[in-house]
Amino acid sequence: AYLTAAALKTPATDAAIVAETLRAAGYDVTELRDIRQSDIGQAMRDFLDKAAAGGPEGVAFFYYSGYAAQSEGGNYLVPVDAVINSDGDVADEAFRLNDLTEELTKIPLAARIVVLDASRDHKFGVASGKPVAKGLAMGDSVPGMLLAFAAAPGALAIDGDGEYSLYTGALVTMMRQPGLDMEQIFKATRLQINQATAGA
Repeated sequence: AYLTAAALKTPATDAAIVAETLRAAGYDVTELRDIRQSDIGQAMRDFLDKAAAGGPEGVAFFYYSGYAAQSEGGNYLVPVDAVINSDGDVADEAFRLNDLTEELTKIPLAARIVVLDASRDHKFGVASGKPVAKGLAMGDSVPGMLLAFAAAPGALAIDGDGEYSLYTGALVTMMRQPGLDMEQIFKATRLQINQATAGA
């Protein structure tokens, strides 16, 4: 339900199918939609507190579908009420992904997984003649964390015509295959997307 950017068809169904898949696997899931600027910081804090409460054997899985933007080498999750007219607005209007990943690394956990289906064509800044860079920046390598993007750095994801985005549909299909470990799931997803989009 973005207020100043084009409507997106699949994020609600994407989030729902990921939540359903994680619940079936035994995860305690918090599902949030249409997060506004005033609420995103507290939503992240609640997630981090919940992850910490799981103890050192716990696994934190963070999934985001919607718009994200890059600015000065960093990636930002865009709340539904953000107003971004140029690159300079990104850091003020959106939530810095590194703020989440840095806090996650401080929590003793068995694993940390962050998945962004957010490399969409946001068109931020196009109307003002100051377009924000397309796609997402290369994520920093963080020890003990798997960071997955729906498209290569600077590239745009293709949602396709189905009920789910191409990426989330492929990811959930792989997550539901018995006997695959996390690395196999994400490598198989990447291969499937590469084939489905002819390498785009």
